[in-house]
Amino acid sequence: MRTLLAALLLLLVAPLASAQSFNEAFTECPATLTGSSQPEQIHLQLADSHDEMMVMWATEVRGNAEVEWSSSAGETSASGESYCYNHGKAFHMALMTGLPAGEEITYRVGDGSTWSPELSFTTINPDAEHFEWISIADHGMSDEGQQVSDGIISDQNAQLVTISGDISYADGDQNVWDDWFDIQQASMVRIPWVTSVGNHENEPGPGFIPYEHRFDSDEVKESEGFWYARDMPGVHMVFISSEHPFDEGSAQFNWIKADLEAANSEQAREERPFIIIYSHKPMYSSNSYHGSEVELRDALELLYVENKVDLIVAGHDHFYERTHPVIGEQVVENGPVHLVIGMGGRSAYEELDEPQPEWSAFRENSSYGWTRLVYDGESRTIDFTHHRIDGSIGDTFTLHEGGEMVMPAVEDSLGIAGINAVLTLTALLGAALFTDR
Repeated sequence: MRTLLAALLLLLVAPLASAQSFNEAFTECPATLTGSSQPEQIHLQLADSHDEMMVMWATEVRGNAEVEWSSSAGETSASGESYCYNHGKAFHMALMTGLPAGEEITYRVGDGSTWSPELSFTTINPDAEHFEWISIADHGMSDEGQQVSDGIISDQNAQLVTISGDISYADGDQNVWDDWFDIQQASMVRIPWVTSVGNHENEPGPGFIPYEHRFDSDEVKESEGFWYARDMPGVHMVFISSEHPFDEGSAQFNWIKADLEAANSEQAREERPFIIIYSHKPMYSSNSYHGSEVELRDALELLYVENKVDLIVAGHDHFYERTHPVIGEQVVENGPVHLVIGMGGRSAYEELDEPQPEWSAFRENSSYGWTRLVYDGESRTIDFTHHRIDGSIGDTFTLHEGGEMVMPAVEDSLGIAGINAVLTLTALLGAALFTDR
């Protein structure tokens, strides 16, 4: 009883310092009134500016949110915010600012008394001529999903991870989120993971509330940023929501239109020659379980074509597929390429549409893995590789500025399942050329 009274008194005397609400904690998260203040589930989140980085973490007890960091600019600290939702964890977020580009930053988080171990990350230099990142979707915590996590954690060169929705598959069990973050923390403390929301983030009961509290895209606690963009070296990344209204006239459509028009300007293309869309549900999929999201395609495909989007990366169907450049289900010379990469760990959807649609260049339905992308500023290209968890390569291609896609020679393809696709794409060399760019 004395411990509980002490915790209540602490919350009463310190709400302003940590942006806490005593009423919120008492009515929604009473379990956070006591417990350990040791930080867990620590993860970096990209901010709008490259000289900033958000860090988020969880504790058992509510308390202050503090971050300390050091760089060539000196040693600095900042206070953040703490909050909770109907779960027995308190969440914290704090913003590091004034970070030098392309430099290692050491940091720790805590409440001012209890601290995490000293951690480090390297800031992204927006003007860098080389940038590497990983993209996954439909992850979860299966044995295969763990192997995907192990592959990501062991990658010492990737500077970012993107997830095209269906992240932890908590589906209402908030302890699953805790476990998922604990597993990914080894990667998340040194590189940011950036997300598109999927249908499994709309959980039975709480809806999107857990997702909103555990990820940040707008530097606001309890974020509602379901669509946003980030500029990386050579690449403008757009994260949209296939789970919210996207029809013409909707808030999301209007935002996407304005963002793409700006990203497709001559000056923006000179700085960042590639535009990539990340979405959960795919516009094109020949998997029989879900298939193509036709409403999404009807609403946004023309907008993507008009603004010369290079690549659309989705999940939802648990398999791998790459399309030819395509518009309106027709293979063309001036259309985006679509990828479905829903092989991040959930049970594979093995039934495929037959015959294989003409727009489908390559697909495989029984493997798990992740995809890796490398931007090279000198050649102004993106190299793409689909890694399977067994160590083999499923698919590779190189995307050149202006839309030209180059496939490897057949003998260079390590994944046997990809050879037919290589032959098909070789026969259609230049099919991906955006001739009017």
